[in-house]
Amino acid sequence: MSRFIDGYDAAFFDLDGVLYRGPGAIPGAVAGVGRLHAGGLRTMYVTNNAARSTQTVADHLTRLGFDASEPDVVSSAQAMAALLRERLPQEAKVLVLGTRNLLDHVVDAGMVPVEGFRDRPAAVVQGYDPAMSWPRLDQGAFAIQHGARWFVTNTDSTRPEADGIVPGAGTQVNAIRAAVAEGPDAIVGKPYSPLITEALRRSGAHRPVFVGDRIDTDIMGAHAAGIDSFLVFTGASGAQDLLTAPEGGRPTAIGWNVESLFEPARVASTEQGVARCGAARAWLEAAGTVVLDAPTDTVEEQLDALWALAVTVWQGETGPLDDLVGRFTLLPA
Repeated sequence: MSRFIDGYDAAFFDLDGVLYRGPGAIPGAVAGVGRLHAGGLRTMYVTNNAARSTQTVADHLTRLGFDASEPDVVSSAQAMAALLRERLPQEAKVLVLGTRNLLDHVVDAGMVPVEGFRDRPAAVVQGYDPAMSWPRLDQGAFAIQHGARWFVTNTDSTRPEADGIVPGAGTQVNAIRAAVAEGPDAIVGKPYSPLITEALRRSGAHRPVFVGDRIDTDIMGAHAAGIDSFLVFTGASGAQDLLTAPEGGRPTAIGWNVESLFEPARVASTEQGVARCGAARAWLEAAGTVVLDAPTDTVEEQLDALWALAVTVWQGETGPLDDLVGRFTLLPA
């Protein structure tokens, strides 16, 4: 049988939750990416993080055992630079609320950084900065209120750290949003399309698949960019997230980890209202009751059952799913 990945000429990877988690690589990730390289498939590492340089990201991946070089990494800072070239004239004044990496990309795009709103910037460019201060956020809010356009790298509400979860770029963005009347003029990171569009441009891929662990950023971002997606269960999103995914957040296929790309695509065929995937069967009864008849002793059996269930749930209105979700004990909730 053909492997899922055989239908694609490139694989775009999210990082945290797909390739690594905390200080180490996720089991199967290094071997899986290595198999892709051995088969000649183009790989790109796509990150919403505008705080780190692409060289820093490549070095991090290399230390973990991945075959990664700087041109293989695409960041929201790069996508922001491309957006600025399109939206602003050369040498436009820009107030940057972000790290030195984001500032460098703004300069590379031909813009002139300024310190505050009294310099009359044409735009505020905002990305995550662990050293962000309230006075800098104040300057951004004042500039937007005085007519500056507002461009944001990403709106991830949290960031994973070794000791736990911390506020992310979206939290800093919301601080300014509370003071201004409108939201950002543009957001380049996932789930919006510019970042993946930039990865398409840099890779030259014609039929890539995006491999991610989050419905709300990775899978929705792939939909926005018009490419297929593959959801893995080694990171953030779990069974509940898949079952309740909006139409624009439903993956093309699912698998346990990166190595699952080399397995046949998981398919749920539906006949007479019954969805079948492997040994699993799911169907919808009266009053929105969903029935699942499936073995769930192994990860693969749970993935088959979840895919059959998802296809059924996505067909119409259903009742509560809590009891069904509770059966997927080997997958993230």
